[in-house]
Amino acid sequence: MKSVELVGRILLLFGVLVSGSLYGQSITTVKANDIDYGRAFRFNVKSDGVRGTPFLYDEPKSAKISLDGGKVYEDIPFNILPEKEEIYIQTGGEESDPLVLKNWIWLETLEDSPKLFRMEYLEGKQRIVEILYEKGSEKYVALHTKYLVKPTNLKDGYTGPQYDTYKPDVRFYKINGLQSQEFKGNTSGLKELSSDRYNELRDYIKNEKLKTETADDMKKVLVFLFD
Repeated sequence: MKSVELVGRILLLFGVLVSGSLYGQSITTVKANDIDYGRAFRFNVKSDGVRGTPFLYDEPKSAKISLDGGKVYEDIPFNILPEKEEIYIQTGGEESDPLVLKNWIWLETLEDSPKLFRMEYLEGKQRIVEILYEKGSEKYVALHTKYLVKPTNLKDGYTGPQYDTYKPDVRFYKINGLQSQEFKGNTSGLKELSSDRYNELRDYIKNEKLKTETADDMKKVLVFLFD
């Protein structure tokens, strides 16, 4: 019953976008030469020499999504293509073609620890970032990317299959207006971030066993320091 309700909500979103002027502005069908559907939401490489996916998530997640104009839609399957700064949604089930979503304002994942994504001006252009913490005019964000790693070993008769592999990467920034500054999750970066509270922060990180190179744990660090 739950899956039926989900399909109904997705079809409702699709119907609203198609029936109104938002359709031409908000979503566009992905053309075959724009992206390999096999590497989209149904990414499951078996034999083409690539492991992983250029999308942020190996499997799509669900989110509530706000469009320009104030409409908010719940429980929409989505994924993010960092290379093109694009959001993709699926409106007709797992076998449907992904659609590029335009004129979106924000999206928030539906999970125990929701992630909020927005477009922010960073490194000279608009980028999709995860909002980790906001304090007045300052925003602390995570920029997620994927990069392709080539095999380093020479292939010979003794080695098994070798694959190019997509790996995730994340960088942290403090944004204030059009100004941005990268900060690190290493010792020197945390000292600069925490100032005279570094010893307190160090104990908190140790006690909570945080990995400050991850966005989830950096969010906890920011909340600890600024809340």
